[in-house]
Amino acid sequence: MKSVVEYGPGTGAISRQLLKRVGEQQKFFAVELNGNFIPVLRKKLPELTVFNESVSDIRHICNREGVDWVDGIISGLPWTAFPESLQKELLEATLSVLADGGQFVTFAYVHGLALQNARRFRARLREAFSEVTVSPVVWRNLPPAVFYSCRK
Repeated sequence: MKSVVEYGPGTGAISRQLLKRVGEQQKFFAVELNGNFIPVLRKKLPELTVFNESVSDIRHICNREGVDWVDGIISGLPWTAFPESLQKELLEATLSVLADGGQFVTFAYVHGLALQNARRFRARLREAFSEVTVSPVVWRNLPPAVFYSCRK
């Protein structure tokens, strides 16, 4: 069974789209640390399985869910706002569950791309993954963003 995880679903805008796309042959769940979002998600998307835990615990969550490897991870986390140590910790946790050839997708806002944390995060992605592609700027997004698509 294929597995997909969403990090940081917030109020569920991306989750709603993912729920439309995952099939019965896929396991999909989300990990949201901010407890304020959990009741919102449960009300708006009762079919979404969401864990009020840290991404650093993704291996334990997967073990509880009977998931050996995750095929895709979509992240809404503000990676460039995190200190270097947290970026490293969360990426290591991600790599511990991502299947060989699995895909990790996240985004960054254009206005922050030149900041040191953003540059460090891009470098860390290139070190951690065998392939990293960056999308053209999505100007229709507010604020404008780029997406990183990474393969293990």
